[in-house]
Amino acid sequence: MTLGQIAGKSVEQNGKCEANRLNNHPDPTTRQKRKSMKIFLAPSLISLVVGLNGCMIVDSPIKGVLGTEVIWGDVAGKTAEADTIKHGKACAHSILGLLAEGDASVRAAKENGGITEVSSVDHSARNLLNIVAEWCTLVRGN
Repeated sequence: MTLGQIAGKSVEQNGKCEANRLNNHPDPTTRQKRKSMKIFLAPSLISLVVGLNGCMIVDSPIKGVLGTEVIWGDVAGKTAEADTIKHGKACAHSILGLLAEGDASVRAAKENGGITEVSSVDHSARNLLNIVAEWCTLVRGN
């Protein structure tokens, strides 16, 4: 083959590739790349969804896969009279385990309820489909 024939073939092949692109008919290697990209994307997307799901479960004594709504706690000191008990609540919220905000401390719950002497501390956890979550501290006292 002469140099002119080689140059002619490469121009001819480039022309075919250009014609295929203009006619929207990708060459076989492009089709193969798209197919392998789809094969790679599907498991990656599934892994992302499952991974984010695992990050969102809120701490509680019992957990549900689809959702959680529980209350638990202990007595902190001497019990107060039923008619004089005040209630305070402080919560923290999370979205997808990526964003979290709030103050769920006992101190914040005491301030919110105007409590000086704590008689019990409870916690509540709420989680819906591992998307949104709420964790609260519930304080009772005088």
